[in-house]
This record gives sequence, C-alpha cells and structure tokens, in this order.
Amino acid sequence: MTDVWEQLSHYRKVKTLADGSRLLLRPLTKDDKQGLVDLFARAYKEDLELFRSDAGDPAVVESWVDKLNLKRVFPLIAIVDDKIVGDATLHFGEHYRRHRAWMRIFLDHNYRRQGIGTLMLRTLIEIARRAGLQQVYGEVLTTQHRAIKAFEDIGLQYLVTLDDYFITDSGDTLDMNIMGMQLVNNSGEF
Repeated sequence: MTDVWEQLSHYRKVKTLADGSRLLLRPLTKDDKQGLVDLFARAYKEDLELFRSDAGDPAVVESWVDKLNLKRVFPLIAIVDDKIVGDATLHFGEHYRRHRAWMRIFLDHNYRRQGIGTLMLRTLIEIARRAGLQQVYGEVLTTQHRAIKAFEDIGLQYLVTLDDYFITDSGDTLDMNIMGMQLVNNSGEF
C-alpha cells in the first residue's frame, strides 16, 4: 500500500474557470521556486503586511521552497496558464498539537472572487482528513469580512477573538478571530 504522504505529493485537482481557462491545484515542488517568488512579487503592500514572514523578500520565499517538507507544511498551489496564482498552506502541529493544522491562503488579486480560494481551502480540508488530522484552524482579522464569510461557508466556526493580536506597519493594533473545524466527531466520548 502506498504511503499517504507519497499519495499527497502527487495530488492533483483540475477545474475549468468561468472564462474557460483551466486551473490546476497541486503541491508545491522545488521546481516552483521562481513561480512562487513571482506570485508574491505581484502582491500589494497591504497583503504582504498580513504575512508572518516578509513574503515580499525573494530570499524568504526561496527559503520556503528550499526547506520544503510536506509533513511539516503542505503548500497547495493554484496554476492558471503556467503561472502560480495562489498558495494555500496547511501548517501541521507537532507533539501535543500533532492532530491539528493551521490554514493560510494567498491569491493573486486578478484571481480573487472566482471561487479559487474556496476551492483551495476545501482541498486543504480534504488533505487534512487524508493526513489523519482531527482539527483545522484559521486566523482572520476581524476587519476581513469576506475572509470570515469564506471560512464560515466551508464549515469553520468562530472560536475566539484575540484583542490587539495583530499590529500593522504603522503601529495600529487589530483584533484577530480564530476559527476552527473538527474533522472527526469525538462527542459522547469520555
């Protein structure tokens, strides 16, 4: 029987977009380094500010590819016309958190509001289930109403708001919602 990680490394999903172009979802590979750098080079400053690392620095993005380990972070990329237009990641917990993962996503501005982000998040949940996870989570600024709605639409529930959790480059603090989904039903167990 094939190892689940071997299967996931070959994962593919294809969809035809409304304009007739084809979208491919697949895991990031080392060959995608320049394409990923290019994706974040197209990002607006406001988007880059939301990353934990400086995604606008090509060396940072290159290091993500150089350190690629699908069992630690599973990056799912969206490709249209041989160009990476989205990156969604599952960040797996370790030790006592090994049953959960955090989801993050970034889409090129020209490919937003076409259902690609929703498809990518649903696919990450599918991958999380295949990997044997029990929970997935996402962090969303309380000001990101569309992102909150997108997470709710795919089944994540509001868990808690962390006041002043995020600070902008200009020094303003923002509140962060933590949203989550149980992938297995443990209710009734004692």
